[in-house]
Amino acid sequence: MNDEARMGPGAASGPRTARATSANGGQRTGFVEMVRKANAPQAPEHSLLFRSATLASVLTGVFACASTGELSVGSALAAGVAISIGMAFSAFTRSRPWQWVKILLAFAVIFVFVQFVMQVFGAAHTGELSSIEVPLAGLFTWVQVVHAYDVPARRDLLFSVAAAAALVTVAAAQAVSVGFLGFVAVWLVSSMIALGCSWRSMAGGQGRLPSIGLAGATVVILVVAVVLELVLPPPRASQEITLPNSLTSYLALPSGGGLTQGGGNPTEPARAGRPGGQIGIGGYVGMDGPLDTADRGSLGNEVVMRVRADRPGYFLGLTYSSWDGQSWTDPTGCPVTEEDTGSPFAVPTTPDGGGTPSLQSTADLGGDANVQTFYVLKPLPNLLFATSVPTQIYFPDHSLVFGCDNSIRSTVAMTPGTVYTVISQDTEATPSDLAGVPATVFESPYLRRTFAAELQLPSPDPYARVSALAHSIVSKAHPTSLVGEIQALETWIGAHTQYSTNIPPLLPGQDAVNQFLFGNRVGYCEQISTALAVMLRTLGVPAREATGYVPGPFEPLSDLYDIQAKDAHAWVQVYFPGQGWQSFDPTAYVPLAPANPGAVLMSDMGHLLAGLPWLPIGTAGGLVAAVFARRYVLRRRRALPPTWAGRLALRLERAGARAGLVRGPAETLAEYAGRLRGSAHGIRADELRQLVEVVSTAAYAGREPSPDERAAAEATVDSLRAQLRRHGPRTPGRRRVTPTTAT
Repeated sequence: MNDEARMGPGAASGPRTARATSANGGQRTGFVEMVRKANAPQAPEHSLLFRSATLASVLTGVFACASTGELSVGSALAAGVAISIGMAFSAFTRSRPWQWVKILLAFAVIFVFVQFVMQVFGAAHTGELSSIEVPLAGLFTWVQVVHAYDVPARRDLLFSVAAAAALVTVAAAQAVSVGFLGFVAVWLVSSMIALGCSWRSMAGGQGRLPSIGLAGATVVILVVAVVLELVLPPPRASQEITLPNSLTSYLALPSGGGLTQGGGNPTEPARAGRPGGQIGIGGYVGMDGPLDTADRGSLGNEVVMRVRADRPGYFLGLTYSSWDGQSWTDPTGCPVTEEDTGSPFAVPTTPDGGGTPSLQSTADLGGDANVQTFYVLKPLPNLLFATSVPTQIYFPDHSLVFGCDNSIRSTVAMTPGTVYTVISQDTEATPSDLAGVPATVFESPYLRRTFAAELQLPSPDPYARVSALAHSIVSKAHPTSLVGEIQALETWIGAHTQYSTNIPPLLPGQDAVNQFLFGNRVGYCEQISTALAVMLRTLGVPAREATGYVPGPFEPLSDLYDIQAKDAHAWVQVYFPGQGWQSFDPTAYVPLAPANPGAVLMSDMGHLLAGLPWLPIGTAGGLVAAVFARRYVLRRRRALPPTWAGRLALRLERAGARAGLVRGPAETLAEYAGRLRGSAHGIRADELRQLVEVVSTAAYAGREPSPDERAAAEATVDSLRAQLRRHGPRTPGRRRVTPTTAT
């Protein structure tokens, strides 16, 4: 009886079970071994260039986040110093890392992650994805700080490069300026150098860093990025989604929908301007109630808000109808209507209780939808701005107030971080569109009664000279249309007045328009627009004063308009039957078409390049190019054999290598020439024999060949090269040929 039978029925299954167990154990062992191998300590990285490029990449990411406000400047500086010290420590201890440092770093990483999770949960109540960007930037930054103290090997450095890419990406999500391209360029160059060093390290440290290839790849990436920015269209908002709106703080105003005056109540953050001094952010005198043309002040370059709009235009805040010779004020008893419906708010077509009636509804006037999102950066008056005819508003509070002065007001403070969206039906018309309205349209008694508020002048009328001047200007132009009359007045104002904010104060009781037109004719937007409005009223044309903002610089990277404090503006609106209120402005150019991001980017880059000091840059670049060219020539000369025979043999070897025939280490020149002859056509054996003899004699016998012998040998090599190039098999790429002995 065999052994298997004696062991009973279960014996047959024993070996199979053992084999299965062994297989499963082998799988588990293989996985564990794979994990262990992946986490095994790697050889220390000794390349200082690799470490320096990685450090530059990481620091660029950190300061890029600081430039977009996702890290404070102090935090970025502290992190930069800590990362630099950590990288130096890692380089010093790369061959023998300190184990107790690793333990401390592990606890530090856990602490950083806990802080990140707490911040995310704390910001989650906003319900916006952007609420985690700042904690995410902090997470990557402080992980980099911790990781910098344990970067002994190539794998650790590559982790830092990847984390730096994440930092730049997080910063780019909030970048709104073309200047951010500087951070991208520095990060890209340093990262490409680090990756090149990593490739060299993986190759065992052999070979030189492919600087030309890295530079070429960097340039290609930058060119592709610029081309994409040029050809991709700007984003356009859809009305079918919930449009952006948010508050970072809820500060109710006690004024019941009135404009913030900033005087006695400390809860009103926006303060009105004061005569004789700098007008603060949000305190432009034309947006806090009365517009007093006697006030003098200046506006700064601070960005007060950013706007993304399908089309730019006049961002209207208030309109004024009552003029007393010095100030524009709201209509007496101008009522307000409060809507408590929440977003989206429907804007009333005609304010209840008075104001100028709308002779046509928005649908009658037509117009194209224009979606505008406003991002408030500085404390502003409780005004919402919009182009042309606003119809729908997305605002983060439950109520809004609509005034008969065409204003839209919030009942909470417009603090930094507030976001709201307005949809307008833009009715801005071109001069050709308005040419059909005759100059005599307002001779109708009905229209004069309807627009009595927009035709009002102080009593007794002090504008006899103004009326005579206006009629004289119009009569000389001979316009047949209403828009022709307005353009004639605008042309005269542009030719006979001077724009300046440095003007003398208005004396008590002095009429602002008479002083401007018949005094020094120097003023800024308030004086110029007021003069145009009064001149139109003396002609019987309804006109009103409007205040708000004009579009500031356009940022092609974010498709946002930077609205600066100095972009606060005053202009004139004139009513055109069938077209609604139209804006006219002899002092500022306002684009009515969306900016082309590519064209703006190229223009900005052109201005940047034009402003560079090209003479010293060209001189320095020329010197650097000359140094590298000299080094290249010297290197090529050193690589060539010193004798004529050696150089001719090298030419022969290179010709063969191009055809895929590489000379062997022990192969004589005669043997190699015979092998080449077999792959060439039209080369005689005696020519190759004479070539080998001349080269061998010159190399070993010390006899210099005659000029005729040299010429014949060189002609043979040239002919052989031509034949091999024409008929010989080529390899996929060139192979480097190392000079060998002549024979």
